[in-house]
Amino acid sequence: MINSCQEIISERNFFIQDDEEGKPAYIKYDSGQFEIKNNKERNISFLKIDDCIYTSKDDTRCDCAVFDDKIFCFIELKTCKVNNQSANRKKADNQLKKTIINLKSENVVKDKELEAYACLTCEIDNKLTRITNAYSQDTIYEFEEELDTYLQYECKKEFN
Repeated sequence: MINSCQEIISERNFFIQDDEEGKPAYIKYDSGQFEIKNNKERNISFLKIDDCIYTSKDDTRCDCAVFDDKIFCFIELKTCKVNNQSANRKKADNQLKKTIINLKSENVVKDKELEAYACLTCEIDNKLTRITNAYSQDTIYEFEEELDTYLQYECKKEFN
């Protein structure tokens, strides 16, 4: 199942987009919600989690992951209205946490450094804007202590 939900990408720059209900996140090369910088053009695996490994009926899973031989990064993409940022952040945190717990128990992520990204964006004046103030220091600490995972509220990952 995992192999049919996985792609290998070696482009210097690519983006991840999740904008269709009932369809998994996908790769774009011009722009998107989450940016991947791969300066050394190494093989980076892109794993569709929501609507591929898990069905869309199970809304407690993150959208996707990217990883190499050392680092495994869980990604949840949320587009929200300005007045529901906090609720969307909490939902993203929960989806990331549940996915990490499941994939750890299935030994999918063993022997890798774990990172989690909650990418929160809002449409403001017809422009998609990254939300920088929707984070929880307590949740960041909880992820480190309980899951041994570095949680970031970012929409970009750079592989070096």
